[in-house]
Amino acid sequence: ASRPDATLGSYQSVQLSILRYRDFWQVINPRKFCTTWDDVVQNKATGKLNVQVQANQKDVYMHTVRFPNDSHPKHYEKRFVEKTGVYILIISNCGDFADATMSGTIVVKNSYGFLPGNEYYKMPFYGWLLLVYAGLALVWLGLSFRWWKELFHMQNCIAAVILFGLLEAFMWYIFYSDWNAQGVRGKAVFIFATLLTVVKSTFSYMLVLVASLGWGVTRPFLDRPVMLKIQLLCFFYIVLDFIRETVLSYRHSHTLSLAFVLLCLLPVSLLNGGIFYWIFTALSNLMETLKERGQTEKLTLFERLWKFLIWTLTAATFTLLFQILNLTKSVTERWKYQWLLSDGIPHTLFLLILAAMMYLWKPHENSQRYAYSTQVDDCENSGAQLGIVGGRTVWAQHGQLADDDEGEQDDADSFWATTGGRTGGTPADVIGVSGPDQDRTTF
Repeated sequence: ASRPDATLGSYQSVQLSILRYRDFWQVINPRKFCTTWDDVVQNKATGKLNVQVQANQKDVYMHTVRFPNDSHPKHYEKRFVEKTGVYILIISNCGDFADATMSGTIVVKNSYGFLPGNEYYKMPFYGWLLLVYAGLALVWLGLSFRWWKELFHMQNCIAAVILFGLLEAFMWYIFYSDWNAQGVRGKAVFIFATLLTVVKSTFSYMLVLVASLGWGVTRPFLDRPVMLKIQLLCFFYIVLDFIRETVLSYRHSHTLSLAFVLLCLLPVSLLNGGIFYWIFTALSNLMETLKERGQTEKLTLFERLWKFLIWTLTAATFTLLFQILNLTKSVTERWKYQWLLSDGIPHTLFLLILAAMMYLWKPHENSQRYAYSTQVDDCENSGAQLGIVGGRTVWAQHGQLADDDEGEQDDADSFWATTGGRTGGTPADVIGVSGPDQDRTTF
């Protein structure tokens, strides 16, 4: 029923209450949510909300909402919350009037700014992460300038991953700093930062995958069917991982159900499992190929990469399982450290594997020996010849190419006379650089 403004001016049954989440059922009686005037008179409750009045009950903050009129104009009510924790906001109407509309704004600000307590630690974390990536970028840039003639595609891809990581950390730091200062999430910055996170992860996984498949190591390019599979995998991973990142970011503000969150986590987890299975299978085959060809330096490098990946996969698996288990716990238990599971540990693991790859593929004077080439077997296993041409050491092995032209025989005699002091035989595959006046074939 409708009431005149004069009557609504004395209506005091609409209340806003803020109390600690863990104390909710200790303070509120589920069987008797609203109190009576007798309870108020006997000091069993305050107002129309059934709050057990106890001497040590100091974390309950209540405000009676009055209908605006001449005697009660619109105003702002400010309350100071003294203890850290998860709080719940209750809007209650224990009176007999139900035909009114209430509107307003609730602003929560901490001593450090507007960031929620469960998001605050991400801001300094991304600040430090930005400095770490900047340091890695400077180190890699210095090494690349020092040995720029020895660079090959793997080292250029690592530089791209560092750049993605640097931009990602910068955008997330800007996002949380702006949120903390303004109190509103910047949607454009959030989308751009999330895309950088997804693209960085996808590019990194695909880089390890194509390296394990032998791209640039035992073959100059990958087959077209394999490339189509990788491109399709990239598309699905970018879409599903973007959904996952968005859901994890908004699951608290939009009170998303646990089943929905797990449903968004599962596809990406399955994709990660499939990608790692493909990587380890391809890496195992690659190491067998390198072992058969006697390419010991490349074999040692990929054996170290295998160990790093095993360690990272184990840590990531335990983190994922603990993160899923953590979702089943009460928010009062996990709000302080949930940022560590969603952002801290994954980024730290990624940084460690990136540092490992930087160590394995760091630019140096012999970087080109890890690139694709027709590398010969060890000297003791295959009878390769070592000689000096123009002051440079040259590895060569004869007997691999057919000689169909007698004219080439004289060139071969001249070559072997220069490199090994031998005559006869066939032209050699040469890995190295000969003197300026020598005819040679280089790879």
